[in-house]
Amino acid sequence: MRRRTIFLTWTIFVIALFFGFMIFFVNPIVAAAAKAKVEALTTKAVNRAIAGIVSAGTYRELTNIRYDERGKITSISANMLQMNGLSSDIANSSQHFLEMFAATGIAVPLGTFSGLPLLTGKGPNVNLRVVPVGSIRCKFDSHFLGQGINQTLHRITLIVQSLVNLVMPLGSRTVAAEIEVLVCDSIIVGEVPEFFFAR
Repeated sequence: MRRRTIFLTWTIFVIALFFGFMIFFVNPIVAAAAKAKVEALTTKAVNRAIAGIVSAGTYRELTNIRYDERGKITSISANMLQMNGLSSDIANSSQHFLEMFAATGIAVPLGTFSGLPLLTGKGPNVNLRVVPVGSIRCKFDSHFLGQGINQTLHRITLIVQSLVNLVMPLGSRTVAAEIEVLVCDSIIVGEVPEFFFAR
């Protein structure tokens, strides 16, 4: 009777230790490894959405350009009405593609579950279920980059934030991804103008 009690106690202890190891040590490592894959899924979804929405004339639609009497650009301001509409369209389309791509899950090598750096990224793949949480959020940003003598590249980018629920052994974890993708750009000849961008 005493042996059975000791055996049962040790069995419960080992099981609890295993579950604790998986939940508090392995799951965070797997979530960190999966984060890059979630970002790749988000990037793929956003790029697919942009390809179907953005056109060659998008830069002109998103900006209001002012010239002086000599035809020199003096300032560029954001057309917020157009930006808000485009942002909403891209977010909705990206959400659709993210849900479609996420349906197949993401693959994480079995060795990653060991928690050992030596085995991380090795072994056969284990497919984890990915469930988008909430809606994709988008906001525009702007960058000026030097492109040689008297030329500046003006880029309008979109910062995209997504949340997915990663279903793992013994629990789930929410993984956040934030990426920045190019929407459109234009070469400006002359001095860098002022840019007014409402946030």
